[in-house]
Amino acid sequence: MAADLVAGAFLSAFLQVLFDRLASREVLDLFRGKEPIVNLLSELNTTLNSAGLLLNDAEEKLIKDQRVKKWLDDLKETVYDADDLVYKINTEALQNEMEGESRSSFSSKVLMKLIPTSFTAFDKAIKPEIDDILGKLKVLLEPKNIPGLQFIENKKLPQRLPAPRVKESDVYGRDADKEAIIKLLFSDDASGDKLFVIPIVGMGGIGKTTLAQLVYNDERVNNRFDTKAWVTVGDDKVDCMKVMKIILEQVTNSKDCKFEEQYVLQDKLEKALIGKKFLFVIDDVWDEDPQKWDVLKNSVASGLRGSKIIVTTRNQDVALIMKPGSIHYLDGVSNEDGWLLFAKHALLDVDSKECSDLQEIGENILQKCKGLPLAIKSLGGLLPHERNKEKWIDILNSEIWELYERRCTGILPALWLSYYYLPSHLKPCFAYCALFPKDHKFKKEKIILLWMAEGYLHSTTKKRMEEVGEEYFQDLISRSFFQPSSKEQSDLLTMHDLMHDLAIFVSGEFCLKMDDSNFSNCARKIRHLSYNGGIDDDPNTYEWFSKAKGLRTFLTLSESKPGKEWSLWMEHLLESLLRTGGCLRVLSIFGCNITKLPNSIGDLKYLRYVDLSHTKIEQMPDTICNLFNLQTLLLEGCDRLTRLPTNIGKLINLRHLHTPPNLEEMPLQIGKMKNLQTLNEFVVGKNNQSHIKLLKELQYLRGTLYIKGLENVVDVEDVMEAELKNKKFLSELEVHWDWDDSHAPDNSQKEREVLGALEPPAKLKRLFIRNYEGTSFPNWVGDHLYSNLVEVWLLGSNNCCLLPPLGQLSSLKKLVILGFSNVARISSEFYYSSTVDSPAEAKPFRSLENLCFENMENLQRWSFIEGEVEGGVFPRLKELEFRDCPRFEVSLPDYLPSLRKLEIFKCDQLVPLLPRAQQQQMDAAFPSLEILEITYCRGQHSLLEGGLPSSFKQIRISYCDNLKALDEETFQRLTSLEKLEIWQCDQLRCLPRGLPTSLSYLTIKGCRLLIPRLKRETGEDWPIIAHIPTTTTNDECHLM
Repeated sequence: MAADLVAGAFLSAFLQVLFDRLASREVLDLFRGKEPIVNLLSELNTTLNSAGLLLNDAEEKLIKDQRVKKWLDDLKETVYDADDLVYKINTEALQNEMEGESRSSFSSKVLMKLIPTSFTAFDKAIKPEIDDILGKLKVLLEPKNIPGLQFIENKKLPQRLPAPRVKESDVYGRDADKEAIIKLLFSDDASGDKLFVIPIVGMGGIGKTTLAQLVYNDERVNNRFDTKAWVTVGDDKVDCMKVMKIILEQVTNSKDCKFEEQYVLQDKLEKALIGKKFLFVIDDVWDEDPQKWDVLKNSVASGLRGSKIIVTTRNQDVALIMKPGSIHYLDGVSNEDGWLLFAKHALLDVDSKECSDLQEIGENILQKCKGLPLAIKSLGGLLPHERNKEKWIDILNSEIWELYERRCTGILPALWLSYYYLPSHLKPCFAYCALFPKDHKFKKEKIILLWMAEGYLHSTTKKRMEEVGEEYFQDLISRSFFQPSSKEQSDLLTMHDLMHDLAIFVSGEFCLKMDDSNFSNCARKIRHLSYNGGIDDDPNTYEWFSKAKGLRTFLTLSESKPGKEWSLWMEHLLESLLRTGGCLRVLSIFGCNITKLPNSIGDLKYLRYVDLSHTKIEQMPDTICNLFNLQTLLLEGCDRLTRLPTNIGKLINLRHLHTPPNLEEMPLQIGKMKNLQTLNEFVVGKNNQSHIKLLKELQYLRGTLYIKGLENVVDVEDVMEAELKNKKFLSELEVHWDWDDSHAPDNSQKEREVLGALEPPAKLKRLFIRNYEGTSFPNWVGDHLYSNLVEVWLLGSNNCCLLPPLGQLSSLKKLVILGFSNVARISSEFYYSSTVDSPAEAKPFRSLENLCFENMENLQRWSFIEGEVEGGVFPRLKELEFRDCPRFEVSLPDYLPSLRKLEIFKCDQLVPLLPRAQQQQMDAAFPSLEILEITYCRGQHSLLEGGLPSSFKQIRISYCDNLKALDEETFQRLTSLEKLEIWQCDQLRCLPRGLPTSLSYLTIKGCRLLIPRLKRETGEDWPIIAHIPTTTTNDECHLM
């Protein structure tokens, strides 16, 4: 019953869309002069409006009257049918308009609109469908069938102004819990076990995951452990293979672990953890099987003593099977902290008078939240800028609280109220998320495209639908319906499992997953369906699809199983779906093991979203070009697909096209797709007809554009005609020449002209130039007019002798220079353009934070310019890397006030890194320098003679084969040093004496001459390191 409480508001979003479509110009033009159909549509509009007025009263009475249940359920199904009908009419109108434009002159089209037309086959077919829906609605609206409902004008929901972004990192009342967990992490295991497990136990929504994140991201914890990993389990059953794969990927910084045998995976994981002290978080565990836990513990047993695992769970029994060192029970937040959290999300100033007037009511509401942060945030997110006491009292006195107390629903009342008061346009967007599994990582851009395809995004202004979707998404985030996944994955969001339960609850039988227990019983009602590989080959599935006439969505969420039999099953499933999926708007067969797409896909003319990514298809049928409603076509990872359909220009409504990676050329009709906003890649083919000038017509391209195959350009005029600089919505551009032995550069001047003609729009933010073989760069590269550029990568320009003047890019934050083999010296041309008259006022590289020089085999010197002391040439530079520059005499400017990390890799000509100076002067010149990494510098017998700033906290030296000594005086001055690591330095004989007392962690591995001298108590150099709290030599760890 409770699901029906919100069904009314859910339907109101559909009704408003239907009203707009029925009154659209396209529908009026289609039925001009056909009064019987026009009258029927007018009657349908009126009847739907009457139903909408009943919904307002239904929302108030459903909680008391169960007779409404079937009525509202039947109404919802009928509204879905009406929506399909109107969409069919809109599609027919669009098709007629397209055909009319192709065969009629302007005067003919005007005349056709003025003369009444005869009834077409479509008109004759659509009339009985309208009659049928009208008949169902009239029966539902007969007084005897209305369970005591009244016609009420639209009620006002609490007014909500656009909310600012809420920082999810702001947590209240968890400082003591955080410090308690960290204390356990830093403590020794008195039981003698190598592995120490810390379960965090508490009810759903209490903040277990948030607490674990606070601990996981703490800087003290980062310094304590050699490696970390985070795994979210979430399902009722633990998949040991999946957990081990995720840990291995994070520990080794690799992706897509392919090991399928458990013993192989265990072996790889054990080897990866040898000699490392790790911290793993296993989040949201439900499985009580002790054997699975034993498998996981054994697979990570090779880690060093002091390794820890944090587990979050709602179930104390789950915690106990892990034989924990200590269980941390998490309670709700205090009333005081709860009020602060609530006020923050309600945008209240806790010290203001208006806040004091509302505080008593707010605190009474909080009492009902039982200290659950999720509930508090969601209710606070309901009331930003709402200062009307009566609205607050309505929430306090809502009968939904009583419904929960009577155990009529398992959904938390606070979350329920948050949904109840959601604006109607957000309800279907939220409910749609029930298609995805718990703990799914939502990519905002993809969800918005799905919402758009389903028709959920609407605007009364000229905003793009994608912009409207962004606003919807941000509104749901601010109300705590979504939350950030992690700091490392800021573009991904998750949904708390209690919110996910709510989405499943409100979507009912209309939105299901194929592995749901009641999936096969809901064929008639279901509209949205997802598949996550959770069922076996079942022939009844094909029969089910024949009954699902109203299915709008089919989404695959994971790659299909390997094997020919599974591939055949997927192909049969797809054929069955295409035969009966006449209402489909979204079709995703992402990752399915199919090799061909049936021609019948062209019959699904209502499709707006097609995702064929990571399938094995080799050719796309031409019939796909009949899908003129299509907005999104995704072909990422289709590595067998080399061509797009010839008539792709017929897809006039396509807005987003992601091309396959091995595309050979663009079809000539690409220029007709004038609504394209996303085209991730444009390939200049070897065929002279595949001109880059086709880009000219695509004026609305935005985001990222990657142009490759530029070695195939025949005429520079074609590049100029593309007019890239006029594509003002582009934010990122990558241009790529792909030279090989059969197609080597022979005209550097031509390449310079080609790059010159590729001049991008002035507001570009990121630029990548790959394998450019001109001898110099055109004037626009480095021009100060590109003041919005924040990131530049110049890769593989081996004919260039000079770097372009990038110092004038005032917003540039990251710069990578790679593969300039002819550059021997970096001089003033790197800082200034020859057109700048007063270099002293230009302040080069004023915003640069990350700088990398890599694979520059002839680079010898880096000349610095005057003015370092007056604010520094690189005043904000934080990270500096020199990689694979074997002849480069590594040295630094006199003043880098913000430099924090210095990394040197395969650079054999190390001179004193820093200018020789008194320690005080050195500290003043590099006040922020904390981290130094020197790797594979094999030409050095000794290191760091020139001294280092005392600010250094971490030093790592590895694979320096000829290193024999470290400068003793330098290390004695490093009074802030906390961590020292030395790896695989075979010739290093001893450590410098007088290591600073600040040193807390020392790791020595693979140093065969040094390790025997460090043996505990008896080693010759043991006194040098005896004061260090934690020392690791090979696989041994000494805790002082």
